[in-house]
Amino acid sequence: MTADRYALAPWRDERAPREYPLEYDAFRQLNHQPYLRYACLRTGDPVRAERSVSLAFAALYARWPDTLRSPCPAAAAWEILHTAVDVEGQYGRNPEPQLPCVLTAAQADAVRLHHHLGLSVHKTAALMGTEEDSVRALLRSAARTAGVVCARASRRA
Repeated sequence: MTADRYALAPWRDERAPREYPLEYDAFRQLNHQPYLRYACLRTGDPVRAERSVSLAFAALYARWPDTLRSPCPAAAAWEILHTAVDVEGQYGRNPEPQLPCVLTAAQADAVRLHHHLGLSVHKTAALMGTEEDSVRALLRSAARTAGVVCARASRRA
């Protein structure tokens, strides 16, 4: 393997191994950009986003064999990313609207990926490690929940 193979990955943690298993490397290349966009949306800070994605990929690499044996590697990876972003987000500003949080984590992630980042339902499902029908259901239930919250708020006003 050549060193320039990783030259296009400036986010790579220098402590990480220089040689990755092929499957891990492919997964990382496929998901790095959408993970970074998601993390940036959640943390509001490109540096914190970069750090959270790097930490997530390092954690994923440490568990890669177990991840591959899991029922859905993409879902396992998404959980690792979500946790890393949660930790980084606690220490930075958060640009997301500070509305009362009534959505589940899965609903919020589906909304972020599909509506805020403009990803297709197919890509959203692939990143979250779930079925397209599940993403559609999450988006519909999030819209219903938001509608109920807005209706309650307008009655109080």
